[in-house]
Amino acid sequence: MSETLDLDKGCTVEELLQGCIEAFDDEGKVRDPQLVRMFLMMHPWYIPSSQLAAKLLHIYPCDSSLQVKTCHLVRYWISAFPAEFDLNPELAEQIKELKEVLGREGNRRHSNLIDIENVARL
Repeated sequence: MSETLDLDKGCTVEELLQGCIEAFDDEGKVRDPQLVRMFLMMHPWYIPSSQLAAKLLHIYPCDSSLQVKTCHLVRYWISAFPAEFDLNPELAEQIKELKEVLGREGNRRHSNLIDIENVARL
């Protein structure tokens, strides 16, 4: 989808989020790093990080073809913007919740992609 987003005409937050998820392949390689980085950097202008995390929690179980890509997006978000997780305990807890859900469902591979515990403390 990220190839079909027309950013000149505008997109909804949901369309941008979907494009960011689909910007990853199943191995975690980002095909459109500019879109992903721009969205993750600028999303607070449109939606609080805790709401973005809630959307990711909702998307994950709904579409099995996007599950691993969603985890890759979360991993990228944590690694590219660790201060956001350090400064926002609610956000960090939501991501921990996602990791726990993955572990309970037996998705260890997906769960291992998300490492919120090693976010550098400021």
